[in-house]
Parts: sequence; structure tokens; C-alpha cells
Amino acid sequence: MIKRLITGLLAILITAASITGLGGCSDSKIVIGVSNGYVGNNWRNQMLEDLQSQFDQYKASGLVDELIVKNAGLDVDDQIEQIRSLIEMDVDLLMIDPNDEDKLDGVIEEAHRKGIPVISFDQPVSSPYAINVVIDQQLWGEKLAEWLCEELGGQGSIVMIDGLSGHPANENRLIGNRRVLEKYPGIRVIAEENANWDQVDAQKVMTELIHEYPDVDGVLTQDGMAQGVVKAFVEAGLDIPPMTGETFVGFLRVWKELKDEQGFETFAMNNPPGISATALGIAVRICNGYELRTLQDNTYYYPVRDILTNDNFEEYYEKHKDKPGAYFVDEWLTEEELDLLFEARS
Repeated sequence: MIKRLITGLLAILITAASITGLGGCSDSKIVIGVSNGYVGNNWRNQMLEDLQSQFDQYKASGLVDELIVKNAGLDVDDQIEQIRSLIEMDVDLLMIDPNDEDKLDGVIEEAHRKGIPVISFDQPVSSPYAINVVIDQQLWGEKLAEWLCEELGGQGSIVMIDGLSGHPANENRLIGNRRVLEKYPGIRVIAEENANWDQVDAQKVMTELIHEYPDVDGVLTQDGMAQGVVKAFVEAGLDIPPMTGETFVGFLRVWKELKDEQGFETFAMNNPPGISATALGIAVRICNGYELRTLQDNTYYYPVRDILTNDNFEEYYEKHKDKPGAYFVDEWLTEEELDLLFEARS
């Protein structure tokens, strides 16, 4: 591969609040390397499908040439070595869905020293040499907890079923959850367990908790697990208490059935797998010489637009009901919206 432009022109130029001055990735073939950490649930599968689909469109337009995707699993050290191997392959830009917020900083700096721009998507990293393209996971967690606390009138005993222990998204959501719970002293968390963003695990965990706490007043849970929580209550023959939901089509079908039969009500915020397509859109523009506008803390927070309640549920249900049960309601920035993130070209 013909070497990219001078490292100083390509490097991510850091100020206290911005990244500016990004040049094009290469004057020939453009190769984007992707290091994905955790893989195996429906959300991650859809995220990778969105990434590939969007890349295929950019390739057909002649904007990029090759996409190399590697999946590291949950081990941070494995992901570090994986990223290092992509650097050694001399990719033009790195995209990372990280397993840890801090532990990848060293290898990201290695990429920076070689003049390879880095975009962390889905989860943030702390490195000053990376652009983060994420939803605000703390705010996301706050909104879920706020709905549940208000639904309970600020009083009651709840259980929390969290995602993957130690994972950046899960930990930031919990920060948001707890920030809200501190404002509601009448809400008592009587148990908290991890269910790995998996509905089977969530059903097992909730079934065990039901045996210990059959009169729980509410359940605070997240992506990929709400349907498992519902199944646990149904199989136990118990009424479903107020609980947070998700934008997984399989859960939307359960929501529809329970809503029509017994007035079931829940709240769900989208966590779009299409964040990968938004991040790729930013990456492709960087590789083609566009200059990213100022970002506070090197981070672009994707503004989640799909928030579901009983008030707008039917609209979303009708739009997505024929999609596979494993499908998450999805969204990403349009090409026009992506263009607005960059300086206009003369």
C-alpha cells in the first residue's frame, strides 16, 4: 500500500475540547480495520450487519476499498493484540468497539504514532487519540430509571438486572441508574444481578429472584433482557410489575399482546445497532480528507430518537411487526446529517 500522507497531517490533532485537521487516509486503496470486542448476541450481530451493509454502499460509490472485521470476544488482552495486528496490516483507519474504556489507551497511542486515525464506537475510550461515536449511556440509564421511579410513585422495592459486568456500556448505564435512584429514597434496590444482555440468562436470573422476592414492586433492566424478565413472571403465574422494556421486536410482540390483554405498560429507549453505520460514515469522510468539526471531549453523542411508551407504541409496532423477532428497532445518521458534522469544503 502506498504510504499515507505525512503522519502529522493525518494525526488526530488534539485540543482540550476538539479534534481538528484530519487529512485523507491514503492516496490509493482505502482499507478500514474494525476490532469488535463482545460478539454473540442479537444486538452485536445486527450492529455488524449494519456496518457491512453501509460499507458496501460506500464501496459501490468508490469511497473505500476494503473492510477488515475481527472479533476479539470478551478478553481485553485479546482485543489489544487484535488491534495491534490491524496496525501491522497498515490499515488506513481503525474502528473499535472496545471491551474496556481505559485499557486500550496504549495500543490506540501506537496507532496514533503511525498516523492511523481511531474511532471508538458504541462504547467510549479514554484515549485522547480517539474519536468516540456513542450514545450517552449514562443519560440512557437515567431515563430508564426515571420512568420506573415515577411509575412507582417514588415508593417500592425493585430488583435490577444488569448487562455484562465490567463492560463500559453497562457500567455507564449503572452510573445513570444510580444517579436517579439517589433522588428517590423511597425506592429500595433489594437485589441486583447480571444477565449479560441475554434474555435466556435474564429469565433464569429473574426466576431465581422471584422465588426469593415474589412481591417485588418493579424491575429495572436493559437491552436484550426484558423479554426474559416477562417470561419469568408469566411462567411463575404472577402479575408483571412495572418494568423497563426494550426495542427488540420479539419484546414488542409481547408488549402488544400484554398491552391489549391487561393494559401492560413499559418504557423503552433505542440503543441503535446502527451506531456502527454512523461511525463508519464519519470514518469514510475522514479517509476522504474531510475535516471534522469541533467535538467536546473528542466525543460525538448520537441523539437517540426512538423512545417508546404506550402513547406511541402502536406506530412503532405497525412499522416493525413483520421484522424478525431478533431485530432491534434501528436508526443512524443520514448522509446529509453526517455531512453537517464536517467543515464545508470550498
